Amino acid sequence: MENLEIALCDLDSDYITRFGSYMMEKAPAVNIHIFTKMETYFSSQINFSVEIMTEEFEEMASFRGGEAVGHRYILSEQKEEGPNLIYKYQSMDRIFGQIKEIGPAPIKRKTSTSDSKVRSKIIGVYSPISHELQLPFAMALGHSHTDQGRVLFLDLEEVSILPDLIGGKGDRNLMDLLYEINTNAEVNIENYVRSFMGFDFVEPFINPNEIGEVDEETWDKFFKFLGDSDYQVIVALFGTAINGFTKYISELDHLYVLGKPGDYFKKGQSVFESYLIKAGIETEYEFINLPMSAANLSEGTYLLEELLQGKLGSFVRQAVKGNG
Repeated sequence: MENLEIALCDLDSDYITRFGSYMMEKAPAVNIHIFTKMETYFSSQINFSVEIMTEEFEEMASFRGGEAVGHRYILSEQKEEGPNLIYKYQSMDRIFGQIKEIGPAPIKRKTSTSDSKVRSKIIGVYSPISHELQLPFAMALGHSHTDQGRVLFLDLEEVSILPDLIGGKGDRNLMDLLYEINTNAEVNIENYVRSFMGFDFVEPFINPNEIGEVDEETWDKFFKFLGDSDYQVIVALFGTAINGFTKYISELDHLYVLGKPGDYFKKGQSVFESYLIKAGIETEYEFINLPMSAANLSEGTYLLEELLQGKLGSFVRQAVKGNG
């Protein structure tokens, strides 16, 4: 089942996004690609092992180039019988069980035990020039690590549009989690996380002043708590420099420094690298010049899922692959 590339295609974005999230939870070892527009599906260069699509997509799929699909399932709105037909409006457990390439038994995520407990790998993202796509980049980074086990994404920007991009709003946010970590001995992070495209996240700060009110002692407890958690990988997007910023980036397993092509933007990276050297930070860091721009994203014409799986997602996966 390793290296399976599965395409989920449906014009109903709410349905297929929920189904995609379910599959990422049950089968984290496979690569899930969600398409809610036919033009995005046609432009994809991926040779899919399995396609699960509605009849609208199936009518046009034969015109798509590339290698032959290993197996194509049709999501039908009618209860019809057929070897490749799956009734759309049934429980996702039953749909999952009909995909032969995965199997009926849900695949559990890797979990740590007291005998084999290892520290969570913490990856940081920081953009000295405040790249407009730093949030999608960091989320794509989290998505690209879901094959390694449980992934937690943290948006530490002082002003975050994450809830607006994903939709919905949780009852608790990062400030609530920090407060409980600072006041209680036992904290269950499951009370704070939501899931999206196979990784978990905590709602970010809602007030720009909040991040500046958190002292270094609280951040110390927070990062220790993360390191001891049951997440295999944690991706943290740093916005403003939090109290103790130098200490925490020096403890990262890897740091991506995000910039743009061009001499003007490279100056920001150069200044930040000088800071790293003077501060004696020995963290493994990597400069990434992200050529994409939010200026090319017309209002209302894209979904975050497609952004993470399109050119931006491919760019991030190549960066992660090159990093080993």
